[in-house]
Amino acid sequence: MRDDVISARFANVNSATAAIDWFTNQALPDGALRIYAQQPNARPRAPRAGDNMRADVSWIVAIDVDLAKIPKADVLATMRREGGAVLAEVPTGI
Repeated sequence: MRDDVISARFANVNSATAAIDWFTNQALPDGALRIYAQQPNARPRAPRAGDNMRADVSWIVAIDVDLAKIPKADVLATMRREGGAVLAEVPTGI
């Protein structure tokens, strides 16, 4: 696991949006928050129009804690509170 990036998978866009909203309310610098969509058996990718309506898409929210200047404990707590499953390793390409 890269020490500077924490990522979590969210089963639906609503849960991911709750986490994204919390992080954006922290006035993060550019590049600290990254969002990816992932279809089954595919690599994470940038979200595309219509992904939010697809039930087969999961969402990965990644935070660069060094850049964000948010304590790791707060990032982990937020990801879990909003329904994310914290990933043991950051997916390739994130």
